[in-house]
Amino acid sequence: MREIDLKSYAKVNLSLDVTGTRPDGYHDLSSVMQRISLYDRIHMEWIRQEEAAGEEPDIRIEVKTNRPYLPVDERNLAYKAAQIMIRHFAREAGVGSGIIRISITKSIPVAAGLAGGSGNGAAVLIGLNRLWNLKLDTRQLCRVGEELGSDVPFCVLVQNSRYRAALATGRGEVLHPLKKCMKKYVVLAKPSFGVSTKEVFKCIDDYEITQRPDNGELIRGLAAGDDRLVYKNMINVLELYTLDHYDPVAQLKEICRTQTPAEMVLMSGSGPTVFAVYASEKEARSACQLLRGMRYEAYWAGTDGR
Repeated sequence: MREIDLKSYAKVNLSLDVTGTRPDGYHDLSSVMQRISLYDRIHMEWIRQEEAAGEEPDIRIEVKTNRPYLPVDERNLAYKAAQIMIRHFAREAGVGSGIIRISITKSIPVAAGLAGGSGNGAAVLIGLNRLWNLKLDTRQLCRVGEELGSDVPFCVLVQNSRYRAALATGRGEVLHPLKKCMKKYVVLAKPSFGVSTKEVFKCIDDYEITQRPDNGELIRGLAAGDDRLVYKNMINVLELYTLDHYDPVAQLKEICRTQTPAEMVLMSGSGPTVFAVYASEKEARSACQLLRGMRYEAYWAGTDGR
């Protein structure tokens, strides 16, 4: 038996712009995404089993999680990631028969716009690459991850390389890694409900988008450590729909803005998670406690180097 432990990190969108629609039904995006220190733990085991002479190799997938309401079959991106790796590489690499056991200890809130599931899928791609000694590089793993979802390539990048941020374009799968990223503390908070990503993207086309991020300027701000340029361009156009139709998300953003010393407050992804940026760990911890006292699900985390 071989085994490996991995960390599956959450992400936030420092900006998110919708730049058009695509023939495949998706939208074209332009988003600066940042890894944060909040993570799930992924434990993987590869238990090799001998097959009888002449038999086809057989690989079984077993997934378990500390969240009993989460699926552990094909609906789980970690399970699907294992299926994809089997389909692409098991026969070619002579992996043989066996059992892939995946244990997921969740800390990232579910259905929160933080790429928790995508990160789990990315971790399984990385884990099987190592357990099976496939020697795929990060770029190759990102291409495999495109089959799982738009956020998976980014999660592969920041879990399997030195990069912690990237500009994502296309439907989110075209990545331009950034050498510099935000170095702050963040508090993540969400109401007790989810928001359908499909719903938000379907309806955002009905809105006139009058304010968009200048991601080039945002990236220059990150490179120079210029908070003014960064915060000026921390715009998520999906807020137009989500804040308009989900009052508790708008209220949460206002609480973070007015009742804590946040330097910037933004919704991540399609919501409902709101994240607030703080200069110090002390400020972030204090804001997190305040929001928990208001019965919000809240976490504090650092970005790269924090």
